[in-house]
Amino acid sequence: MPAQHALVIGGGIAGMCAARALTDTYARVTLVERDQYPNGVGDRRGVPQSRMFHTLIERGRREVESLFPGFHARLDQARMPRMSYGFNVALMSPRGWSPPSRSPVVRGLFVTRTLLETTIRDHLRETANVTIIEAAAATRLLAETQEGRKVCRGAEIRRRDTGEVFTIEADLVVDASGASSKSADWFADLGLAAPEEETLDPLLTYGGQWMKLREGARWPTGWWWTHGVFIQRVPPHDLNGAHLMRQEGDLWLLTLVAGAGQEPPMDPDGVAKFLAGLRSPLISEMLPLFEPVSKMTGYRLSKNRWRHYERWADSLDGFIAMGDATCVFNPNQGQGMSVAASEAGILRRCLAQTTSPRELPALFFAKQAKFKANPWRLAISNDLRFASVEGERTAAVGVFNWWRVQLGLSPDRAVQQRLAEVDLLLRPVKDLFDLRIAARMVYSRTVAALRPPSERAPSFGSHPPSLPTIFT
Repeated sequence: MPAQHALVIGGGIAGMCAARALTDTYARVTLVERDQYPNGVGDRRGVPQSRMFHTLIERGRREVESLFPGFHARLDQARMPRMSYGFNVALMSPRGWSPPSRSPVVRGLFVTRTLLETTIRDHLRETANVTIIEAAAATRLLAETQEGRKVCRGAEIRRRDTGEVFTIEADLVVDASGASSKSADWFADLGLAAPEEETLDPLLTYGGQWMKLREGARWPTGWWWTHGVFIQRVPPHDLNGAHLMRQEGDLWLLTLVAGAGQEPPMDPDGVAKFLAGLRSPLISEMLPLFEPVSKMTGYRLSKNRWRHYERWADSLDGFIAMGDATCVFNPNQGQGMSVAASEAGILRRCLAQTTSPRELPALFFAKQAKFKANPWRLAISNDLRFASVEGERTAAVGVFNWWRVQLGLSPDRAVQQRLAEVDLLLRPVKDLFDLRIAARMVYSRTVAALRPPSERAPSFGSHPPSLPTIFT
């Protein structure tokens, strides 16, 4: 029989992308969102860390564009800044300053969560077979037993404003309700055990504040970083980092990053002292050009957490979960939204193979886990480079981190491209161990070591290398 109705619980990035993926297969798709969506461009109340820097890395950008054709063009119409490390954004990684570039390299979108969600939501609202129910939350799943197996048949919904309770029947239920998903309670109500979880706490705290250029402020000549500066922490003991990045609407976002569970300062004097104490004082020197337009807001980042549905001891036909409802990533590497969008693409491809309530969950969870293993390994391995993070540092983690550092020190463009493709989730982690890439890394580093110091591009210093230093 043709698939008739799909229900999506949660209207964030994961839920909206899932809903769009389902519209190609199901006659009707209902999305239930716990918050009331804002009119026009505005913050949704439940958006996590709204005053934090957000990025949709390249894999995610491509997936969203595939789901919502014209998505990128709409962001351009909203005056989304086009940013590129080394071209108009200065990046100080643990390896030093990235060299300046004469041309931009698109590696994702740097945009506020507000504009990103609004653009996707406007797209989704134009989809004819999607119904959106706002200010409502799922309270339990509906299920029955068939041939000894539990089969999900929909969900009970409660309106948050009136308290009205009603049910929605569906052929497929998708939990995209985020890190606060109540799935464990829903499963217990059905007599099912929850999937096993794997966690790691990065012990990171962020502070975010909106800024704008002061009236009459003049950008110094020679400062090619017209769209921002990003100063990363250096493992294993460097605790603090920061970035000041341009956003749409002539706003800039100042972000402070503190490790080891410490809290970044919230007062102006504390912020100034924090920035002055970083590896580079550049953001501190830029700060007098700006004035705040909001207070500094702090966020304690959630733990990395993976609910392993692919090896779930129980099963529930007609039910799948995605986004933060299955795997929460430390936002330090900007993977969360991109992983959620990629999962929607995986769901779309699985639906082209089957819509069977029994076969689809197993197929989807297996492919989802295979994909998630890459961003999970990147996130966990990176967090374990810092001494303050408590977790099992296996030999495999140590070798992987050591190998990434070796590749990162190579000046070879092909090596750097491969690293970027893995970080941007365009390639699996195993592609870092390609013998050709290893050979190029060894050769390029040997040649670079033999060059006189005067011929080497400067990597460290209080300020990024200037364009004439590199391009004369």
